[in-house]
Amino acid sequence: MLKKFSIIIFITLIIFTSNINFSHALNINSPDSVNNQYVKDLEIIDNYMYLLTKSVIMGNYKEDEISKNIKFMETLIDDLNTKVLKLSKEDTDAILAVQSILNFYKISLMKIQSYLETKDPDNLIDAINAFSLASSASKNLGKIIGDVGK
Repeated sequence: MLKKFSIIIFITLIIFTSNINFSHALNINSPDSVNNQYVKDLEIIDNYMYLLTKSVIMGNYKEDEISKNIKFMETLIDDLNTKVLKLSKEDTDAILAVQSILNFYKISLMKIQSYLETKDPDNLIDAINAFSLASSASKNLGKIIGDVGK
């Protein structure tokens, strides 16, 4: 058990410390009409996802609290997805980029739920990987949108 836990922690550290370069998929010219509010919403989701993932990794959780947090996260993701869909058709690249990021967060949530149900460490590793990709992509998108007005 201790050996499995140390392997999971080691893999987690590698994933969190490595810089996954996802920017090539997001190397787009972001339209001027994209508001920084979407970036802020992504940052909020990312922060909550980080806390949720960290608490599951550390084992500092109650399953009912995690379930509530997962439902809350799903609501935040769905709300942002709804907001993004209201952008104009000219902003298709930004819409698709944000939706891709949100889908990675959703995958992470699904894998966390699977981990809680099965205690299979592969589900936890998959959740961490999906979260890491989403977080990296979200930060890169924020930089791209931030550079538009310059």
